Amino acid sequence: MKTRMLTHARLLEKVVYDPDTGKFTHLGRRRPKVGQFDKDGYVKISVDEVKHQAHRLAWLYMTGNYPPEDMQVDHINGVRDDNRWINLRLATHSENQSYKQISNKSQDGRGVSGARGVYWHGGKGKWIVTVKANNETHFGGYYSDVPSAAIAAANLRNKLNFGSVTP
Repeated sequence: MKTRMLTHARLLEKVVYDPDTGKFTHLGRRRPKVGQFDKDGYVKISVDEVKHQAHRLAWLYMTGNYPPEDMQVDHINGVRDDNRWINLRLATHSENQSYKQISNKSQDGRGVSGARGVYWHGGKGKWIVTVKANNETHFGGYYSDVPSAAIAAANLRNKLNFGSVTP
């Protein structure tokens, strides 16, 4: 049985998902541990010889359905292998991209604010706030300091209906 469209019933026959830990275990195997990392840091699980992303399987396991075609399963804390149920939510592609974490660069320099949507504008000598939503870039103003700009970016994301998003 090699199929891409895994049913909820078949999933329940093959694995057990613990929503508190986000871990899956195979049923009826000597080595019940399941899953391995892919090149992007997501956990992949093989069911009936087909690999599936663990966060999508968690959604199927808990709800009985795959996410709608226009939605993605997002990791709220940005940790790709944290598949606890409380860490998963549905998001559009645009929302999912806006939730991305800023890299933890420690050096000073252009664009290294440590806050999403806050970038250095060399010409103005200030921090600029921009947020992308629905394929449009929304301007949030210029700020002298990063904390003020981070708050403005979070407020703009909330205004654009991305939910409660922290700076």
